[in-house]
Amino acid sequence: MTAASVSAAQAARLAPAARPPKATRKGQRTDEAFREAARLVFARDGYLNAKISDIAAAAGRSVASFYNYYDTKADLLIALAEEFHSEATQLAVLPYRAGLAREEALREAVAGFWRTYAERRGEMIGIFQAAMIEGRFRDRWLELRGEAVTRIAAEIRAAQSDGYCPGVDPVLTASALSAMLEHFCYIWLGQGGEKGIALDSGRALDALATIWVKAVYWRDEGQEGSVPPADL
Repeated sequence: MTAASVSAAQAARLAPAARPPKATRKGQRTDEAFREAARLVFARDGYLNAKISDIAAAAGRSVASFYNYYDTKADLLIALAEEFHSEATQLAVLPYRAGLAREEALREAVAGFWRTYAERRGEMIGIFQAAMIEGRFRDRWLELRGEAVTRIAAEIRAAQSDGYCPGVDPVLTASALSAMLEHFCYIWLGQGGEKGIALDSGRALDALATIWVKAVYWRDEGQEGSVPPADL
C-alpha cells in the first residue's frame, strides 16, 4: 500500500468543519484518547452497536468533547482507517527497501499486514462492518484499497516482466489477493477463526503468505526456463 494522501478537495470534503486545532498537546491527547477508546468499543461491541456515548465514556471524556473532534463515529473510523493504512504501507515497503528477494519480500509484506491487523483488530472490525452500510466511509476505504491494489498490481507486472504469472490480469489479481488478505484476517483475527479450528498464528500466516507467493511467482510449465514449483 502506498502512503495515504488526500487532495485539498478531498480533505475539505472529509474533514469536519470549524474544528478547533489539535496541535496542542492537550488536543492531541484528547484525540488519541478517543481513537484508543473507539478501538476498544469497536472490538467489544462491533461498529454497528457502538455508541458515541460509549466511546466518550471509554475515553474519559464528555460527548460534547467528542463533537469537537468528529461529527460522527464514521468520521472517527475514517481517521483510524487512514492511520492503519499508513502503518501497513510502511511495513509493506520495508522488505523491498531492505533488498530481500522478491518472493521473500512479498512474504514479509503479507506478514506486516497480518501483524498490523492483529494490533488494530478493533478498528478493522469497524472498517469491515462500516464498509457495508456507511456510504461515505465505504468511498474513502475504497480509495485506500485502490492505492493498495495499484501497488500490488505493479509488483505483479514486475514479476511478469521476468516471465512469472503469464497472462493474468494484474489489477484483477491484485484485487482478489487484497480481498482474500483482508477477509482472511477478519475471520481469524477479528472473529476468532473457523468454527472448531484452533488458531495457530504461525501456520495461518504461512498459509496466507504461501498463497500470495504462489499466485504471483509461478511459470507456465511449457515455458522455456520455467522454475519447478518446489523452487518457488
